[in-house]
Amino acid sequence: MNKTIGSIMMILLSVSVSQAQIPGTQTGLPSAHNSQECKSPDRAAWMPQANSIQAIWHMDGTVGNVANASVLPSGFTGGPTLTATMAGTNLSYGNSTIANFRQTITGNGNANDIIKLTTTSDLADLPAATFSMWVKMAYPSGSNQRLFYRSDNNTSKGYFFVFRTDGSLDFRKVHASTNMERQSCPISSAYWGTGWHHLVVTWDGTSNYTGLKYYLDGTELTFNVADSRFTGTCTNQASYGGYATGTNGTGGFTTDAAYPFILFGVPASSASNPTSASLTGSMDEVMIWNKALTAAEVAVVYKHQKCN
Repeated sequence: MNKTIGSIMMILLSVSVSQAQIPGTQTGLPSAHNSQECKSPDRAAWMPQANSIQAIWHMDGTVGNVANASVLPSGFTGGPTLTATMAGTNLSYGNSTIANFRQTITGNGNANDIIKLTTTSDLADLPAATFSMWVKMAYPSGSNQRLFYRSDNNTSKGYFFVFRTDGSLDFRKVHASTNMERQSCPISSAYWGTGWHHLVVTWDGTSNYTGLKYYLDGTELTFNVADSRFTGTCTNQASYGGYATGTNGTGGFTTDAAYPFILFGVPASSASNPTSASLTGSMDEVMIWNKALTAAEVAVVYKHQKCN
């Protein structure tokens, strides 16, 4: 009788261990998370600061050209949508290679094919912000490439984020006199390659450049000579907290409610400042919070989404 009970207990223990070892749980995630939680972004409990998420766009659609006047839905009920204004056929949906991400949008750099907020005033005057996206694009050459843009042609309102031809990332919060900006040390072209990367910008809402932080593939992009993400040198990084440059904003800034948030395209009204091209490459899973996530929170966002 005791042997029978012992055998049953061993079987139950074996089943329990087997279930606990189901593959798929991502290294570094909290132990409470299971293998089924590796999925596209949403406002679920696992997402850091879920109640502060202001926008999610999955960039999903029927494979093929993006149609003129088509609407890209919000990733949650009541959230802001995007609308495509197409002069040609330079933006298209394709199946994503990232697990659970369904489709992605790819552009070829045409300035006149634009994806922007449906309601211009949505997301106006964020008190602080985190911008998160996945991109697959060539290392910039010839001209800087816009990753997102909202401004009055860089006069006194809004902000923008570009990937520069020297391999650096550059976010600027537009001020009336001097923009607040921080430029990363150049990213290694060998590291960047041709695959997908997760980019995050956090801004604490101040005019001090130290309130800007960039993250590439889960960790902050602060210079370390041993970090394969960098080219190996970065002049003046010791003076700027591991970044290439930094400038505090002066003159204040005014409401950006009259200027839409733009992901693809370079409208004529914003074409001259800064001089930069529309994205040539693919973009997916764009998210915006109205607060600056911490380094630990950014790491969770990245690890939950990097399913393969």
